[in-house]
Amino acid sequence: MHPRKNIRRLIEAFTAFKKNTGSDMALLLAGSILWKTSDIEKTYEESVYKNDIIFTGRLSDADLKKVLGSAFALSFVPIFEGFGLPIVEAMQSGVPVICSNVTSMPEVAGDAAILVDPFSVNSIAAGMQELAADANLRQQLIEKGFQQAKLFSWDRTAEWLWESIQKTALSK
Repeated sequence: MHPRKNIRRLIEAFTAFKKNTGSDMALLLAGSILWKTSDIEKTYEESVYKNDIIFTGRLSDADLKKVLGSAFALSFVPIFEGFGLPIVEAMQSGVPVICSNVTSMPEVAGDAAILVDPFSVNSIAAGMQELAADANLRQQLIEKGFQQAKLFSWDRTAEWLWESIQKTALSK
């Protein structure tokens, strides 16, 4: 959990979501905290819903697939991301996505996710509330997600790389 993953604002948004909705949902955070930061710990400790915030630590690939596949949603709100593989993995698993509206994430998510401002706790919380309140929207995002995820595969990536190499070689 690198600082760019925006965990502090995610916890703050989850706290606001719980306060505004009375939901019984939990926030599960998978992964190791790689940079010791008091921001995450302080925000967690200050949340009145800390009993509903679970830090799993690093999970095996098999366990991560199970956890992701059983999630109500993926809330992925980094302030910067090179690609956003968790978005595609969630979509492939039939899990709707709430993600940041910056860097690569809008392109990866397409119209198959709720896009939020990662710098705004209110925007993140509103995305959570919208998804929790609308079963039809959730189902639409799942269906769109399956289609969007088909745009990304290792074979397709290899094809794009090969095309790029050929264009570069032919331009000389």
